[in-house]
Amino acid sequence: MEELKQEKVKLDDEEEAYDDAPEEFYDPLLATLMEDPVELPSSKTIIDRKTIKQHLLNDAHDPFNRSPLTFDQVVPRPDLKEQIDDYKAEKMALKMSMNM
Repeated sequence: MEELKQEKVKLDDEEEAYDDAPEEFYDPLLATLMEDPVELPSSKTIIDRKTIKQHLLNDAHDPFNRSPLTFDQVVPRPDLKEQIDDYKAEKMALKMSMNM
């Protein structure tokens, strides 16, 4: 139970730390900051890899246009991942400098 509480505090802190992130960094289904963005080939929607993987376990269609979709069809977006990682590193560096 204590471990869950600590994880909740960590998630709340991260949410607060990244509250000014650009909209394109957010997963369109879960509204969470993406960690590994991928593009869906038919709808061209960018979504977090974990989110679409979970979705495809239950429904083999693009959730945005209902086209058939398999996990091997998603296209990695390393350019956006790098931008998100840079943003997070910047925010953490700022937070660390404020705590000193």
